[in-house]
Amino acid sequence: MFAYIPARSGSKRILNKNIKLFNGKPIILYVIENLKKLHFIKSIYVSTDSKKIKKICEKAGAICGDLRKKSLADDKSGFMDLVKKDLPRYIKLENNDKDVLFVLATAALVNKKNFNLAYKQYKKFNSEILMSCREFDQTPYWAMKTNKSGNLRTIFPKKCLVNSQYLESLYYDSGLFYFFNFNQVKKYNDLKNAKKIKPFFVDDNSGIDVNTSKDWKKLEDIFEKQNNE
Repeated sequence: MFAYIPARSGSKRILNKNIKLFNGKPIILYVIENLKKLHFIKSIYVSTDSKKIKKICEKAGAICGDLRKKSLADDKSGFMDLVKKDLPRYIKLENNDKDVLFVLATAALVNKKNFNLAYKQYKKFNSEILMSCREFDQTPYWAMKTNKSGNLRTIFPKKCLVNSQYLESLYYDSGLFYFFNFNQVKKYNDLKNAKKIKPFFVDDNSGIDVNTSKDWKKLEDIFEKQNNE
Protein backbone atom coordinates (compact mmCIF):
# COMPACT_ATOMS: atom_id res chain seq x y z
CA MET A 1 0.00 0.00 0.00
CA PHE A 2 1.14 3.54 -0.72
CA ALA A 3 -0.06 6.98 0.37
CA TYR A 4 -1.35 9.64 -2.02
CA ILE A 5 -1.72 13.29 -0.99
CA PRO A 6 -3.31 15.75 -3.43
CA ALA A 7 -1.85 19.24 -2.96
CA ARG A 8 -2.70 21.71 -5.68
CA SER A 9 -1.62 25.33 -5.41
CA GLY A 10 -4.80 27.14 -6.45
CA SER A 11 -6.85 27.16 -3.26
CA LYS A 12 -8.92 30.36 -3.17
CA ARG A 13 -10.69 30.53 0.18
CA ILE A 14 -7.42 29.90 2.04
CA LEU A 15 -4.41 31.09 0.05
CA ASN A 16 -1.80 28.34 -0.41
CA LYS A 17 -3.78 26.20 2.04
CA ASN A 18 -1.77 23.02 1.57
CA ILE A 19 1.52 24.64 2.60
CA LYS A 20 0.16 27.36 4.88
CA LEU A 21 2.22 27.57 8.06
CA PHE A 22 0.67 25.60 10.90
CA ASN A 23 2.46 26.04 14.21
CA GLY A 24 5.52 27.25 12.30
CA LYS A 25 5.75 24.82 9.39
CA PRO A 26 3.79 23.93 6.24
CA ILE A 27 0.74 21.92 7.27
CA ILE A 28 1.36 19.18 4.70
CA LEU A 29 4.63 18.31 6.47
CA TYR A 30 2.69 17.09 9.50
CA VAL A 31 0.82 14.68 7.25
CA ILE A 32 4.00 13.42 5.59
CA GLU A 33 5.73 12.94 8.95
CA ASN A 34 2.79 10.95 10.35
CA LEU A 35 2.62 8.75 7.25
CA LYS A 36 6.34 7.99 7.49
CA LYS A 37 5.66 6.31 10.85
CA LEU A 38 3.32 3.70 9.32
CA HIS A 39 4.76 0.23 8.70
CA PHE A 40 2.19 -0.60 6.02
CA ILE A 41 3.00 2.40 3.80
CA LYS A 42 5.75 1.71 1.27
CA SER A 43 5.88 5.14 -0.36
CA ILE A 44 4.37 8.60 0.07
CA TYR A 45 3.37 10.47 -3.08
CA VAL A 46 2.31 14.10 -3.29
CA SER A 47 0.48 15.15 -6.43
CA THR A 48 0.92 18.86 -7.09
CA ASP A 49 0.97 21.43 -9.87
CA SER A 50 3.40 23.63 -7.93
CA LYS A 51 7.20 23.59 -8.03
CA LYS A 52 7.24 25.22 -4.60
CA ILE A 53 5.05 22.53 -3.04
CA LYS A 54 7.07 19.83 -4.79
CA LYS A 55 10.31 21.18 -3.35
CA ILE A 56 8.90 21.32 0.19
CA CYS A 57 7.48 17.81 0.04
CA GLU A 58 10.45 16.11 -1.60
CA LYS A 59 12.75 17.64 1.00
CA ALA A 60 10.55 15.94 3.62
CA GLY A 61 10.92 12.54 1.93
CA ALA A 62 7.81 12.38 -0.25
CA ILE A 63 7.84 11.63 -3.99
CA CYS A 64 6.12 13.99 -6.41
CA GLY A 65 7.22 13.00 -9.89
CA ASP A 66 6.07 15.23 -12.72
CA LEU A 67 3.84 18.16 -11.88
CA ARG A 68 0.14 17.44 -12.08
CA LYS A 69 -1.61 18.51 -15.26
CA LYS A 70 -3.23 21.93 -15.00
CA SER A 71 -6.50 20.40 -16.20
CA LEU A 72 -6.53 18.34 -13.00
CA ALA A 73 -5.59 21.20 -10.71
CA ASP A 74 -8.51 23.59 -11.02
CA ASP A 75 -11.67 24.11 -8.97
CA LYS A 76 -13.65 21.79 -11.23
CA SER A 77 -11.44 18.74 -10.72
CA GLY A 78 -13.03 16.48 -8.15
CA PHE A 79 -12.00 13.48 -6.10
CA MET A 80 -12.78 10.92 -8.79
CA ASP A 81 -10.98 12.94 -11.47
CA LEU A 82 -7.82 12.48 -9.44
CA VAL A 83 -8.51 8.80 -8.79
CA LYS A 84 -9.12 8.00 -12.45
CA LYS A 85 -6.75 10.39 -14.21
CA ASP A 86 -3.90 11.14 -11.82
CA LEU A 87 -3.54 8.22 -9.42
CA PRO A 88 -2.65 5.66 -12.16
CA ARG A 89 0.78 7.25 -12.73
CA TYR A 90 1.72 6.56 -9.12
CA ILE A 91 0.34 3.05 -9.32
CA LYS A 92 2.82 2.43 -12.13
CA LEU A 93 5.66 3.76 -9.98
CA GLU A 94 4.57 1.32 -7.26
CA ASN A 95 4.84 -1.69 -9.58
CA ASN A 96 1.08 -1.89 -10.04
CA ASP A 97 0.22 -1.86 -6.33
CA LYS A 98 -3.40 -0.69 -6.28
CA ASP A 99 -4.02 -0.37 -2.54
CA VAL A 100 -4.11 3.31 -1.65
CA LEU A 101 -4.32 5.49 1.44
CA PHE A 102 -5.67 8.79 0.10
CA VAL A 103 -4.95 11.57 2.62
CA LEU A 104 -5.84 15.25 2.51
CA ALA A 105 -2.95 17.67 2.94
CA THR A 106 -4.65 19.35 5.91
CA ALA A 107 -5.16 16.12 7.89
CA ALA A 108 -2.34 17.16 10.20
CA LEU A 109 -3.87 15.83 13.41
CA VAL A 110 -4.48 12.26 12.27
CA ASN A 111 -1.88 10.34 14.22
CA LYS A 112 -0.15 7.00 13.85
CA LYS A 113 -2.61 5.26 16.20
CA ASN A 114 -5.65 6.29 14.17
CA PHE A 115 -4.06 5.33 10.87
CA ASN A 116 -3.08 1.92 12.24
CA LEU A 117 -6.56 1.26 13.63
CA ALA A 118 -8.14 2.31 10.33
CA TYR A 119 -5.79 0.05 8.38
CA LYS A 120 -6.73 -2.95 10.55
CA GLN A 121 -10.41 -2.27 9.93
CA TYR A 122 -9.83 -1.90 6.19
CA LYS A 123 -8.13 -5.29 6.04
CA LYS A 124 -10.65 -6.96 8.36
CA PHE A 125 -13.85 -5.89 6.57
CA ASN A 126 -12.52 -6.19 3.02
CA SER A 127 -14.60 -3.15 2.07
CA GLU A 128 -14.28 -1.21 -1.16
CA ILE A 129 -13.60 1.93 0.85
CA LEU A 130 -12.84 2.71 4.47
CA MET A 131 -13.81 6.35 4.94
CA SER A 132 -13.06 8.62 7.87
CA CYS A 133 -16.48 9.77 9.07
CA ARG A 134 -18.37 11.66 11.72
CA GLU A 135 -21.90 11.45 13.03
CA PHE A 136 -24.02 14.58 12.70
CA ASP A 137 -24.36 16.35 16.04
CA GLN A 138 -27.86 17.49 15.14
CA THR A 139 -30.10 15.59 12.77
CA PRO A 140 -30.16 16.97 9.22
CA TYR A 141 -33.76 15.73 8.96
CA TRP A 142 -34.88 18.92 10.69
CA ALA A 143 -33.04 21.16 8.22
CA MET A 144 -34.88 24.08 6.64
CA LYS A 145 -34.28 26.30 3.63
CA THR A 146 -35.81 29.47 2.26
CA ASN A 147 -38.18 29.37 -0.69
CA LYS A 148 -38.53 32.01 -3.43
CA SER A 149 -40.54 34.20 -1.06
CA GLY A 150 -37.85 34.08 1.59
CA ASN A 151 -39.90 31.92 3.93
CA LEU A 152 -38.45 28.91 5.71
CA ARG A 153 -39.64 25.46 4.69
CA THR A 154 -38.61 22.07 6.03
CA ILE A 155 -36.65 19.88 3.59
CA PHE A 156 -38.01 16.64 5.08
CA PRO A 157 -41.62 17.45 6.11
CA LYS A 158 -42.42 13.94 7.35
CA LYS A 159 -39.24 13.56 9.37
CA CYS A 160 -39.74 16.83 11.25
CA LEU A 161 -42.73 15.25 12.99
CA VAL A 162 -40.53 12.52 14.51
CA ASN A 163 -38.77 12.97 17.85
CA SER A 164 -34.98 12.93 17.53
CA GLN A 165 -34.56 9.73 19.59
CA TYR A 166 -36.53 7.85 16.94
CA LEU A 167 -34.56 9.14 13.97
CA GLU A 168 -31.70 7.02 12.66
CA SER A 169 -28.15 8.27 13.03
CA LEU A 170 -26.65 9.94 9.96
CA TYR A 171 -23.00 10.30 9.03
CA TYR A 172 -20.81 12.45 6.83
CA ASP A 173 -17.38 12.31 5.23
CA SER A 174 -14.90 13.99 7.59
CA GLY A 175 -12.59 14.95 4.72
CA LEU A 176 -9.45 13.44 6.24
CA PHE A 177 -8.52 10.09 4.65
CA TYR A 178 -9.74 7.07 2.67
CA PHE A 179 -8.42 3.53 2.25
CA PHE A 180 -9.36 1.81 -1.00
CA ASN A 181 -8.30 -0.44 -3.83
CA PHE A 182 -8.07 1.38 -7.15
CA ASN A 183 -9.65 -1.46 -9.16
CA GLN A 184 -12.68 -1.52 -6.90
CA VAL A 185 -13.44 2.22 -6.92
CA LYS A 186 -12.50 3.34 -10.43
CA LYS A 187 -15.89 2.22 -11.78
CA TYR A 188 -17.79 4.76 -9.68
CA ASN A 189 -18.59 8.34 -10.62
CA ASP A 190 -18.34 9.37 -6.97
CA LEU A 191 -16.66 7.72 -4.02
CA LYS A 192 -19.83 8.00 -1.94
CA ASN A 193 -21.70 5.87 -4.50
CA ALA A 194 -19.58 2.82 -3.75
CA LYS A 195 -21.59 -0.18 -2.56
CA LYS A 196 -19.30 -1.19 0.30
CA ILE A 197 -18.19 1.81 2.35
CA LYS A 198 -17.14 1.13 5.91
CA PRO A 199 -16.90 4.07 8.33
CA PHE A 200 -13.94 4.85 10.52
CA PHE A 201 -15.26 7.26 13.11
CA VAL A 202 -13.10 10.21 14.12
CA ASP A 203 -13.62 13.21 16.40
CA ASP A 204 -12.26 16.75 16.46
CA ASN A 205 -9.00 15.52 17.97
CA SER A 206 -8.20 13.98 14.59
CA GLY A 207 -8.82 17.22 12.76
CA ILE A 208 -11.51 18.66 10.53
CA ASP A 209 -12.20 19.23 6.86
CA VAL A 210 -10.51 22.60 6.26
CA ASN A 211 -12.20 24.78 3.65
CA THR A 212 -12.50 28.24 5.18
CA SER A 213 -10.50 30.55 7.43
CA LYS A 214 -12.95 29.67 10.21
CA ASP A 215 -12.09 25.98 9.77
CA TRP A 216 -8.37 26.82 9.87
CA LYS A 217 -8.78 28.74 13.13
CA LYS A 218 -10.68 25.81 14.65
CA LEU A 219 -7.90 23.43 13.61
CA GLU A 220 -5.32 25.70 15.27
CA ASP A 221 -7.42 25.81 18.44
CA ILE A 222 -7.65 22.00 18.55
CA PHE A 223 -3.87 21.69 18.07
CA GLU A 224 -3.16 24.25 20.77
CA LYS A 225 -5.48 22.54 23.22
CA GLN A 226 -3.88 19.15 22.59
CA ASN A 227 -0.40 20.50 23.17
CA ASN A 228 -1.28 22.40 26.33
CA GLU A 229 -2.98 19.53 28.14
